[in-house]
Amino acid sequence: MIKTNFSSKTKRQLATWEWLGYMGLLPFIICLWLFKLIGNDPEQLFNPQQAFQFYSVIILTFLAGTLWRKESNTIYSSAQIISNLFCLYAYIWLFMPLFYTLIFLPLGYVGLLATEYLLLQDRKTVTTSQYFIMRLTLTTAVVVLHAIALLAWF
Repeated sequence: MIKTNFSSKTKRQLATWEWLGYMGLLPFIICLWLFKLIGNDPEQLFNPQQAFQFYSVIILTFLAGTLWRKESNTIYSSAQIISNLFCLYAYIWLFMPLFYTLIFLPLGYVGLLATEYLLLQDRKTVTTSQYFIMRLTLTTAVVVLHAIALLAWF
């Protein structure tokens, strides 16, 4: 029999950046819920599908901006260019049909996570590993929420 010790020393409080990351899922969930509740009537003031699409673009752009660093070495210069490419990729999906947006924006999230991992893999700190666990969890959740939206709306 395996004995586990769940003392208070093993419990860890979430840092503010972790709370903010997980709370960032709420607008996606709320848009899905509102669509189920009010539908997508063109006469409605609020369009949950459009809100979902816009929020997803905003979040992908925000996350791409985290690649920026103040240092001016070559690695960070490349990261800044990559960041701008992800921002432009996200921006394009504001003007595309929702069906395709729900397919291709998640690819941007996964690509950004992979890029960020490759750029920061030399940093072996506890914070970095906690950050990537959170990012993997959030990216998976965002991809699943996009899949749910795609299945529910089309």
